[in-house]
Amino acid sequence: MSSPSSTESRAAVASLAALAARYDDRRPDRWASVPEELDAAIAFDVELAEAGRVARAPLVVELARRFEFPARYLDAILLVPRERFVLPEDLAASADDTPLPLDRAGHATVSAPHAYLLTFSLLGLAPGDRLLELGTGTGYGAALARRIVGPAGHVTSIEIDPALHARAARLLGARPDRDGDDAALASSGAGPSDEGAGVTLLCGDGRSLAERVLASGRATPSERPWKVAVTYALIEPPAALEERLADGGVLVAPVGAWEGHQELMRVERRQGALLREVHGAVRYVAERGRG
Repeated sequence: MSSPSSTESRAAVASLAALAARYDDRRPDRWASVPEELDAAIAFDVELAEAGRVARAPLVVELARRFEFPARYLDAILLVPRERFVLPEDLAASADDTPLPLDRAGHATVSAPHAYLLTFSLLGLAPGDRLLELGTGTGYGAALARRIVGPAGHVTSIEIDPALHARAARLLGARPDRDGDDAALASSGAGPSDEGAGVTLLCGDGRSLAERVLASGRATPSERPWKVAVTYALIEPPAALEERLADGGVLVAPVGAWEGHQELMRVERRQGALLREVHGAVRYVAERGRG
């Protein structure tokens, strides 16, 4: 992709901001649940979708300059409409490489685009892989991952907040599963639309459900082992999840206190042994529902 000029970049961002203004006054309370009809209006706004894609082009060029991400990852950033997964009031900022809040208390965010790609890169996420994500949010990370793993892969994502889980299911076209029922845990099928195909969404405590998924979904010789992405900070390494990694399985998680030092940790099981690496300082929201 050729690098857009500064004039083109400013014009793209201005166009996105102008179109986003259509939705500025749709809700009296920024932190209220986003109505289904508003999500639908944004999803079917062709002008907004095109403006979002054009505005993301400079971001893709910048990510390619700063990191050595595979082309498939960068394509996902360009093609997945991040504007659908943020709050309507943040549409104009959806092409920025910054996290955006999803609730008043700051418990949930849509992470910065580069943060998802960094995690996927450490996992070695590739076509045909099975990804287990802890912390769905509104589903942006699952949407990126779904495009990366392709039709031969599968994404299972867990969210503790029922409202966020329901919105993610709506945005991804996937069936919501409130309590991690056994059928959903074993599922590798498709949702009711192309966007939801290959995505299973579960609602509940991330670590508890992830342990069940890993225990019930051990890779067969014809399947790849799970790759596990945690999208919130854990106080300490998740030993129970690490122990359930099959050979070749990988886990990436931020570890550290919410208001203190956090590091991105990578754990891989190789020939029975757990190999650990630390990949720099990060900043993620804290785990919910524990402690």
